[in-house]
This record gives sequence, C-alpha cells and structure tokens, in this order.
Amino acid sequence: MGFKVLFISCVLLVSARGALLPLDDNYVNRVVGGHEAEPGSAPHQVSLQGLFGHSCGGSIIGDQWVLTAAHCVVGAILPLFQVLVGTNSLKEGGRKYKASKFIVHNRYNNPQFHNDIALVKLAKKLEFSDGVKSIEYSNEPVPENAILTLTGWGLTSTNGRIPTKLQTIDLKYISNEECKQLHGGGSEVSIGHICTLTKTGEGACNGDSGGPLTYNGRLVGVVNFGVPCAKGFPDAYASVSYYYDWIRENVKNNS
Repeated sequence: MGFKVLFISCVLLVSARGALLPLDDNYVNRVVGGHEAEPGSAPHQVSLQGLFGHSCGGSIIGDQWVLTAAHCVVGAILPLFQVLVGTNSLKEGGRKYKASKFIVHNRYNNPQFHNDIALVKLAKKLEFSDGVKSIEYSNEPVPENAILTLTGWGLTSTNGRIPTKLQTIDLKYISNEECKQLHGGGSEVSIGHICTLTKTGEGACNGDSGGPLTYNGRLVGVVNFGVPCAKGFPDAYASVSYYYDWIRENVKNNS
C-alpha cells in the first residue's frame, strides 16, 4: 500500500551528516497532534545525535545502555555519535555521552522493517538523577485497547523543523492483525511489531525513530515506521515484549 518511512530525521543516519534540519522554537504539536511534555516526565528519553544534532530517539534501560531502532545506528559513525540525556530541550541542559558499541539485531531487515531494534552501549556509566533514569522494559503483551504514551522530538512533516522541546501524545493500541489490514495486508507488519491507531493529524513523524512507547510506566515499543506523517494509518513499533530475551541476553553478554 502507501509509501512508508522510517521515522529518522530527513531519513538520515546518525552520521557525519547528522540531522541537518534547524531547531524550531515556535513549534506547534510536533509529535504530531501532541503537546509539550512536562519537565522530568520522561527521564528515560534520550536524543541520539550526529555531528549536526538530533536524528533519533532512544530509551535508557540500564546505567550504560540505550534501546533504539536498528535503522538509527546502522551505518552510523561511532566516534561522531553522542547520546543526550537529562533534558526535555535540545538547546539547553542535559549531558552528552559517547557510545562505545552498537548491537544490532542479527536478523534486522531493511527495507522490510523487520527486527528493527538495537542497543547502544555508552562509553561511561550514566549518572542517575531525577532527570536521568532507566525505564523497566516489559516482557508482557500490551492489553487490548490500552492507551500508550509516545514521546519524541519528531517533525510535523518531512519538510518541517525539529522542535526544541520534547513532545508527548497518548495513542490507542491496536492488534497486529488489525494493523496489518490497515496497512493493506503487506509484509511490513510482522509478529515483532505492535501498532497504535493514529487519527489524521496525530502520531509519530521523522525524528521520532527509536524513541519510547510506554504503558503504565514501562517500555513496550520502539518507534519503527509509518505512513508519513500522521496520515491516519497505524504507526508501527518494535514490540519490546517480543524482543525481551534478545535485549536481556545482549545486555548481559556485553556488560
């Protein structure tokens, strides 16, 4: 069916090119249809950055670990890669950490959007505080009709700007079967995805890739792909419960 995109800024990798779009202080509803997140409401949220700034989101899941999408790190230049933590603003506050390793799912398949999940190991351990915390990642399926929370610094359109402040929106979970049907029955939506039903004018957009989808304070999804941007089709996320063992084993084996 329709054209789908990975929600990475400008569809760019976190590389020497980074996110080439300017920041926008006059943002309106950037996680499309959302609103500005309260300070400290998402202390697990990080910004993955290349030489020129924000390109993807991610989630702190340990004192040296960030969970994100595979397409956010494949092809990235490790020495230029930084992780901004501890702030809702891309312009001020927080602290940047360098990465020491990327761990990409060994069955990641682009452009089929399957197994789009990765870990970033930080070069130094995080200093936890009220504004910097890890989030528990869930090994349980999302319940039917659950309301999930998306956060990120995504755009309103592929030609838009990155908001300076973190945005948030609540979205309704839909089943894998319904998601696949609404995407025309294609092969992009797999057993490893969960989806949210997004009305026209709501949902994820470029720059949200790799960011967290949460339920009751636990991480349940990692932003993967959708029809750009907020066109009324479901957004798809890597299911954290589906990849729970992969996450746990790779953190353990590389710590």
